[in-house]
Amino acid sequence: CAKVLTPTSREDAMRKLWMTTLAASVAAAALLASTPGFTQSGVKVLPLPDAAAYPEGVTVDPTTGAIYTNSANTGVVFRIDPDTGAAVQIGDPLGMGDSQIAKPVSVALGLKADGQGRLWVAGARTGSMHVVDIATGERLARFTTPQGAWLINDVALTADAAYFTDTLRPVLWRVARDSLADAALEPWLSFEGTALEYGEEPNLNGIVATPDGRYLIVVLMKTGRLFRIDTQTREVAAIDSGTSALDGGDGLALVGQRLFVVRQSAGEVVALDLSPDLSAASEVKRTKPAELAWPATVAVRGDRLIVANSQLNRRASGDPALPFSLASIPLSAFD
Repeated sequence: CAKVLTPTSREDAMRKLWMTTLAASVAAAALLASTPGFTQSGVKVLPLPDAAAYPEGVTVDPTTGAIYTNSANTGVVFRIDPDTGAAVQIGDPLGMGDSQIAKPVSVALGLKADGQGRLWVAGARTGSMHVVDIATGERLARFTTPQGAWLINDVALTADAAYFTDTLRPVLWRVARDSLADAALEPWLSFEGTALEYGEEPNLNGIVATPDGRYLIVVLMKTGRLFRIDTQTREVAAIDSGTSALDGGDGLALVGQRLFVVRQSAGEVVALDLSPDLSAASEVKRTKPAELAWPATVAVRGDRLIVANSQLNRRASGDPALPFSLASIPLSAFD
């Protein structure tokens, strides 16, 4: 016959069920936490060798899915297996890998893989940009700019060109993707007299292109103001982001109409939804995982954001938290 539960036995049964469920939840959380590279927040940490000191740039090869990063100190380039986390040095395009630098300055910042076996690299304080062969790690071309105060900071690719931001000079640089011979460049676009006004440093930093290549989106780091640049007309227009705090904005990534902004000094990533004409951006969510360490540029790989933990705020004191790393954040964290 069926067993009849009295109120007391029913409570005991429910208590046992609750305890069993709790134990299973704790065990699952412990398993997740103990999985190499993963944290309970779902962020995956990808450790890097010491030679990847102060990684600022990060990109994903659209053909192979491999992740690439570089050392801001030396420009040495590394390939990271997104599944195993294994990091392999693939090249030393600036020939600085073995240098003993007393007072390092950034010589390589943002970089992008073009899906044709090449990396386009912003040359920071060198005032130049260069193209690197992924297979050999050798530099294929170097593009120089006129003498002066310079900081070539980040790069975005369209089907026919690479666009580079300059944090110190109010200009945008452009290199045709089929141009693989060393060359001296002239500014492609001056921001003088446009809505994008340079002021107290740091100025222009992150840049991303729309999938069709028609527009570029850029951020002024000091103020966090966003702008849209038309690659056909060179028109510059402000993007209204309302009261969303974006100061300290560094790397940008675009997924559909959703724009991700890395706020370096705040150690967070902000998701905003863009209007169809890119004239406005409304904040969706911001997240500040503990795994971020002075984050810089960002790339998209499948359903995750890959963020470079630059730790450049600790370079002068020479006390970075080792190992250097990249952080992989699920896009679902912004739902």
